[in-house]
Amino acid sequence: MLEFLKPISENHSISRAVASVFIPQAFLKPQDIFEKTKDFEGFKGYPKKGLLKATTININNNNLGITNEQIKGFIFESYDEKGSIKNIFKLENNKDNQSILSLENRKYKDWDTFKNQFDSDLNSFSSMNDFYTEAISLSYRDEFIWTDRNTTIPIDEIFNIDSELLNKKFISSKNGTLVLVSQGNDEKGLPYEEKTEISFNNDIKRIIIDHQYAQKFVDIKLFSNLNKDKNFSSLYDLAHLENKKILKDILTINCQNLIKLK
Repeated sequence: MLEFLKPISENHSISRAVASVFIPQAFLKPQDIFEKTKDFEGFKGYPKKGLLKATTININNNNLGITNEQIKGFIFESYDEKGSIKNIFKLENNKDNQSILSLENRKYKDWDTFKNQFDSDLNSFSSMNDFYTEAISLSYRDEFIWTDRNTTIPIDEIFNIDSELLNKKFISSKNGTLVLVSQGNDEKGLPYEEKTEISFNNDIKRIIIDHQYAQKFVDIKLFSNLNKDKNFSSLYDLAHLENKKILKDILTINCQNLIKLK
């Protein structure tokens, strides 16, 4: 019985969702993009805005030194009615002369709400700074808490023991972590990479499922061109379905019903 299994949210188990766009170039002066973007009408729902700086920590002769290096991007944050972080919209240069635009949601409601927010943010950003795209990714974290400290998590009642992805050693462990990575081409011939990490821990009474689906375009394309015919976020529909497919494979029917998985 699963009376002690509690999803992290009231209606589902999603604690975090992140949609990312990979840009094949770094922004030379992110601070200029920040200044141009921060007061744009489309971002008025983000009350907190700031720059991202690369930080280096050096330890020499037991002395700790922290150096703030170049500005590598910016971050916008919005909050729910309780003051908790809801959405994080971020631009960040990485070390490979690339940059990433992402929306992270920590108060997930449903897929359509998340997509609409992502479309709104990307359209607002691109109206002032159009950009090229070479890949996209969608990540979900699902979490459950086992509320009875005196009993062991019944793994075989939560996870589908007949799943093709799980093995007997994982199911019979006290604490377990399983990482699965696959690469290939989807039905349209586009290369993809899928990563799933499943873990449970009886010491902290928590179950975590991380899933990421990334897809690379054959050609580098301008966002405005990709967004002409339909909303850009529709490119993430396949990744969303693959996430649901994974959950349906690894979770029991009772657990699926608990989080209203359809």
